Amino acid sequence: MLAGSMALALDASSLRASSRSASELLIRGGRVVNVDGIRDADVRVSGETIAEIGRGLKAGAGSRVIDATGKLVMPGGIDPHTHLSPPFADDLTSGSEAALAGGITTVGTFAFAGEGETIAAALERNAATMGPLAIADFFLHGFAWPPTAAVAASMADVVRAGQPSIKFFMPIEDFAAKLPEVIQVLEAAAREGVVAMIHCEDAALLGAAARRLAAEGRTSLASYGESRPVIAELAATNQAIALCEMTGATCYLVHLSSGRALEACRAAKARGLKLHVETRPLYLHLTEEKMRGPDFPLYVGQPPLRTKQDSEALWAGLADGSIDVLATDHAPWTRAQKLDPSLTITNLRPGVSDLQAMLPMFFSEGVGKRKLPLERFVAVTSTNAARIFGLYPRKGVIREGADADVVIWDPERAGTIRAENDRSKSDYTVYEGWQVRGWPTMTIRRGDVVVESGQILGQPGSGRITARSFR
Repeated sequence: MLAGSMALALDASSLRASSRSASELLIRGGRVVNVDGIRDADVRVSGETIAEIGRGLKAGAGSRVIDATGKLVMPGGIDPHTHLSPPFADDLTSGSEAALAGGITTVGTFAFAGEGETIAAALERNAATMGPLAIADFFLHGFAWPPTAAVAASMADVVRAGQPSIKFFMPIEDFAAKLPEVIQVLEAAAREGVVAMIHCEDAALLGAAARRLAAEGRTSLASYGESRPVIAELAATNQAIALCEMTGATCYLVHLSSGRALEACRAAKARGLKLHVETRPLYLHLTEEKMRGPDFPLYVGQPPLRTKQDSEALWAGLADGSIDVLATDHAPWTRAQKLDPSLTITNLRPGVSDLQAMLPMFFSEGVGKRKLPLERFVAVTSTNAARIFGLYPRKGVIREGADADVVIWDPERAGTIRAENDRSKSDYTVYEGWQVRGWPTMTIRRGDVVVESGQILGQPGSGRITARSFR
């Protein structure tokens, strides 16, 4: 055992040394996948950027040649929706490790503001504290609550900070009462070019459902699905669409879970609104039956798991372009935290760990079983998020001049999802035992090989906050 452990340490050490020593990488013999097509080509990486793409490229002196024969060469995944700070189990180090192991090179997470702190100040403080922890590159979203005149006026500061995105939670009890102020913030966001992320569940309808269940003595998590019905998501989605149309703001609806809400979004997008839709793996791979099993609290998310019909509608939306982005809403807890018997329909710990499993499972189920085009896989896991959040063309594409964020993918490699192999500090996975075909074999972040042969080679502090702009 000791000898094996020493060998593993030496292997990891030598891999780190080799990844640092090469000033140039030549990825040879792979199939390069972008949203606009696929081609057999070599990719030369010089320093942090992609220098050249073509066939038969020659290795320069001191280059490291990476054989990608039979493999896909794709842009590193971009997950714009993660929770990597307390009270959740992961920080930006463990979250980065899970993301990079799963082929994600850039994550978006949240900058919580302290009392009396402006959004811009919160962005600056969180960037400073998270930076030393990061291995993946990252970006930050601010919170626009309460939606005061000062918050509206701060949208220009958010843009100057290089992090032009904010978030609203419609389930907040006084969201409806503050709607005039919300509109003013959205109007300012539209003027300044700030994306508004919106969690769509109607607070009043959720409250009514919770009151009815309480009157029946049904407040345990066993009734969680009934406490957050589809109609609450649909009503809030329609209101968000109205706010998008009225203010002209770019609105990004997070973790859409139902076919009815998707239909409303599809119609709104057909009218030309600046509306983007995200869903999460939980709603693709699992359905409400999981909430009737013995360990049902492990599957609690916001919104809750829906029907098989809803899941199929979301798969169709990913295929036809109605859904723009697949993101984790990675919200990791431990098994003990999720199974806490004191939790109720109004006092809960929503969310699951998903960063490491998202891309392999989506590839296996989507590309492998449902024949989703590779170009569409890249669109919803990388390029669309880069475009929506102001990272493109620096990220989200394999092309000359872009950051060398590259994942080398073996489409035939088979494996099993196991919690013991997950880099997240969450100690369980809702996908335990899931059989997957298609895994990343190497992850490159800005020219550095950060994952190879199952080893995390990147070091905390090597990830960077990425400034974003739409202009």
